[in-house]
Amino acid sequence: MEIRRILLISAAVAAIGLGAVLFVVLASRDTAGSSQRCGGNQCWGYKLEQYRFVNRTTLTFWGSWGLNLRYDLPVMNIERVHQDRWLAADRAIYLNIRLKPKLDPAAAGDHVRIVYDFERGTLDVASTLPLWRLPERGKNWMTDDAFDRLLISLEP
Repeated sequence: MEIRRILLISAAVAAIGLGAVLFVVLASRDTAGSSQRCGGNQCWGYKLEQYRFVNRTTLTFWGSWGLNLRYDLPVMNIERVHQDRWLAADRAIYLNIRLKPKLDPAAAGDHVRIVYDFERGTLDVASTLPLWRLPERGKNWMTDDAFDRLLISLEP
């Protein structure tokens, strides 16, 4: 009876320890960029997070009305957020991010330019990386020129 009790207590301590380690691994992340705006009793914004112990980077667009769009980025290092700028009276956010391969830090890296319009719910991306897009034969993704025209149309 005494051995059974010792084994039960040991198993409980081991489970708690394992749970704590998993929590630390999954919860440890660095915020590479974030910003928010508020108006009319509501807030909205974005957060770009890179996990420390897991090869995962996420971009989240959120709103206090229940919006929570989470996108996984390629397994790359975020060199930096070159720019984040609110457009169209704070209804849209422009992000210019530079990503570098994890295994080749000397590489030039890839720019990812994103506009998310919180009012319309549209996401526009200009990048050579496939990101979340499904490969479609003959589909032309947004060019840099088209993206620049979009930015100009959203400027005040």
